Amino acid sequence: MQEIKVNNVIIGKQFENSANYNEFLKLVKERNIKVHAVEAGQTIKIENNLYFVVLWPSSKQVISENGINNNSLVCKMMYQKFSMLFTGDIEECAEKAIVEKYKGNNVLQSAILKVAHHRF
Repeated sequence: MQEIKVNNVIIGKQFENSANYNEFLKLVKERNIKVHAVEAGQTIKIENNLYFVVLWPSSKQVISENGINNNSLVCKMMYQKFSMLFTGDIEECAEKAIVEKYKGNNVLQSAILKVAHHRF
């Protein structure tokens, strides 16, 4: 955001503050960037047939252990019949919570999975 023009930012709902988050808030305010904080259950429409389903974070299931990572944004991108699952910065405890939350349906099933970098 310091180097390129940004009009809108979509972030996961925040449950705690950090120095980085406060710096982010300062920057978006200075540059008049619209911030959309989303959480599980919301949908972000990009255009016809292209949207994101927000799967995490959830106000009903906030994770206190390493909360900045484990409450990061997890979305499923849907484009016609194609899907990709983006797992943000979550760690194992968030993975387990998400699997439990969506157990019994196909919400997590995707053509492509972007694995959280903390897994390896």
